Amino acid sequence: MLADLGFPEALRWRDGALWFSDMFRSRVMRWVPGSAATVVLDAADGGPTVPGGLGWLPDGSLLVVDCEKRRVLRLPLDASGDAAGPVSVYADLAAVMTHSANDMHVDSDGTAWVGGYGFDPENDAPVPSPLVRVATDGAISTTASVFVFPNGCERDASGALLVAETFADRVSTMSPDGTVAVRSALPQGSGPDGLSIAPDGTVYVALAFAGALARLAPADAGPDAEPTIIYPAEPIATGPGAGPLGVYDCAVHPDGRRIAVAMASLDEDLAMRVDTGRIVLLDLP
Repeated sequence: MLADLGFPEALRWRDGALWFSDMFRSRVMRWVPGSAATVVLDAADGGPTVPGGLGWLPDGSLLVVDCEKRRVLRLPLDASGDAAGPVSVYADLAAVMTHSANDMHVDSDGTAWVGGYGFDPENDAPVPSPLVRVATDGAISTTASVFVFPNGCERDASGALLVAETFADRVSTMSPDGTVAVRSALPQGSGPDGLSIAPDGTVYVALAFAGALARLAPADAGPDAEPTIIYPAEPIATGPGAGPLGVYDCAVHPDGRRIAVAMASLDEDLAMRVDTGRIVLLDLP
């Protein structure tokens, strides 16, 4: 387990290391299990105050969502995964996003798909919003506004993009032609956040507000396959006075045998002040 984090999100495995954004501590980190985590980028080096989704361009450069400024930053990396140059603005999304940016998926060709809040969760009723597509030539476009707080997203073997809709309690699919359909309905109020697809097509979804991890059967399992809560059996407590933990993201290891799960206090004001965040590694069947 990796503990003493602020708010770990955007978990990604790459070259044997787990990369993630510690959103409330303004840093992007890399962790090889069994060793100490290292900071790859922080606000002092030009990184975002609130980093979000992560991904890589074909040349190995790291892309990082700057949530508050609604943009994507680019950081050149060397072969060891360390910074090899200054941070630059890769795409400014402010013209097509009215609220904070959030998570991101980057295709193997470098096309980035960025989700945003679409509304103020503390004061507004949920409304649908688009995903923003950033092409490799820098062109910015949007999908139809059909996703209610699009959060974690990842492309499956069929070429469809799976999107967790946090305030609609569902996972939807967007086919390569742009057609959107609901793949799985999740328990009301569970708040699907990050998701990850195993090599066998099983989908794992972090349920932020339920403090749990759900397993969705592969798409060919049939329409009656129900989501299964696999972790934890009971709400997790952070300790005296800290309250329960939310489960905010997950990432299946490329070998399909382990999954990294990120959590922090559901009390975000507390998580801003105290390091309640942690990442655990679980064995998968």
